[in-house]
Amino acid sequence: MMKAVVLQQVGDPSRLVYQEVPTPTVTPGHVLVRVHACGVGYRDVIDRRGDVPMIRTPIIPGHEFAGEVMAIGPGVERWSVGDRVLNLYTASCGHCEHCLGGDERRCLLGNETFGLTADGGYAEYVLAHERGLERLLPDIPYDVAATLYSATGVGFNNTAHAAGVVLGERVLVTGASGGVGSAALQTAKLLGATVWAVTSSVAKADSLRALGADHVIVNGTGDFHKQVMAETGGEGVDAAIDCVGAPTLNGCLRSLRAHGRVVVVGNVDARRFELNLGYILVRSLSIIGSDNITRSALRQTMELVRDGRLRPLIHARLPLAEAAEAHRLLDARGATGRVVLIP
Repeated sequence: MMKAVVLQQVGDPSRLVYQEVPTPTVTPGHVLVRVHACGVGYRDVIDRRGDVPMIRTPIIPGHEFAGEVMAIGPGVERWSVGDRVLNLYTASCGHCEHCLGGDERRCLLGNETFGLTADGGYAEYVLAHERGLERLLPDIPYDVAATLYSATGVGFNNTAHAAGVVLGERVLVTGASGGVGSAALQTAKLLGATVWAVTSSVAKADSLRALGADHVIVNGTGDFHKQVMAETGGEGVDAAIDCVGAPTLNGCLRSLRAHGRVVVVGNVDARRFELNLGYILVRSLSIIGSDNITRSALRQTMELVRDGRLRPLIHARLPLAEAAEAHRLLDARGATGRVVLIP
């Protein structure tokens, strides 16, 4: 038996129950991972609320974990007992045209998604398909590793690759105090950009400046574009990394200069969003959906973190039994960076 947090049914944080469940038995193509740390991000909150209809319950949440391989099932070729690993969000099939062509994220046959259709990392052990893992560099501790895929890596990949930020550009980051936003901010600075960071909390402003933000805007109403335009002499920014979604996307679009682009990385609620198509057409703006993260970008992220050039933010390390408290903290927008559960 093992300790785990089980989401009995979608709803408020009280639905997360800390209990004993059977330890998974290895199956063909899978490995048993001892979880040393599991990140808690706003995606977990969205899943818990039931905003994603594909979620099955009861389920063990947790889509971002790191640990050690303890047992391997028949047919496993990639891993050995003792390997240090972190997970990808989903496992690909390895046989379809997309997997064979090198872009396994487009795989339509892989059906194991941690925390949605397969038990995730809010547990002492997790059963993972061998293609749902990546090797963890030896110099990176497990608590930091538990932020590298869905938080730090997503912020890096969408800034460096999806947005294609280059030296001398102006970049806006919303939700800049979160795990993804703080990584996007740091990445933009690494690439030589001038950065405007948006947060809804005045208490988080100093930490954003410490990360390198050139301008910090405290705004909870979504009309931050007025300050951006004032501070850029009416020109606007070249790119925006929107880590919030519906509440901030209009402000991002209004903050862009002509031919600017916004990458929509997150969406904190399920509201529909209405676009002013005329404004987008006249100013030739581009709206880009999140590129999530590739294996190669994850490896780049690990190297940057190992070398001290990218610093993941960890707000708190909590015992596994306090998963519900971690969710309440995120509901209240009380975290700067990631919350990490330690089994």
